[in-house]
Amino acid sequence: MIYGALLGAGYLFVSTREATLVQLLVTFALVVVASLLFFALQAVSVNYAGGPSGKSFVKKTTYDGLRLIAVSVPLIVLTALAFYGLGKINSHLTVVVAVRYLLIGVIAPLLAIQLWLVASRDGLRQLLRRAPRAGARAFAPQSVFIYACGVLVFAIAPYLLIFHTTQTDRAWVEVSLLTIRLAASALLILFGWVATVGTLSLLNKQ
Repeated sequence: MIYGALLGAGYLFVSTREATLVQLLVTFALVVVASLLFFALQAVSVNYAGGPSGKSFVKKTTYDGLRLIAVSVPLIVLTALAFYGLGKINSHLTVVVAVRYLLIGVIAPLLAIQLWLVASRDGLRQLLRRAPRAGARAFAPQSVFIYACGVLVFAIAPYLLIFHTTQTDRAWVEVSLLTIRLAASALLILFGWVATVGTLSLLNKQ
């Protein structure tokens, strides 16, 4: 349900034109709602594997969502600054581009997941003490392998599905196939990401 609401908010954000004051307010509200839904989904991903159930699960998800926001904002700022700084390098452009992709696609997500796990389990106060250990755990071989397997499901497979074109003479068939591919891609993204974060959470508990 959270994922569906997040997709709906994203669609409304893209389709809403910024022409009037009301539309600008709607766009801003959608940004806030989509951000809250995103971190709520991450909190569920962190806790679903072995967390509480029922009302306690909803309560913990709410608190953890706020914790994840507090953890993610500094990381997003640092990642953006590093990304911007790399863009200022004018030599070895191929290496710079590769490092930027690694930063966005591998380094920042792995580090964010580990920080989320510590913040959810131990709280923000303990996170300051355990941040170095979480950083080391983020790039441990097991963590990297689990994340790499997850990328195949939540990134590469959906990309291939969305951009795989099917040649047909009937427009309704092509539209139907596109709808099926988009739906399958959305489900793969959800399943792959939640499974990846949940597996890393179980690994941390062990």
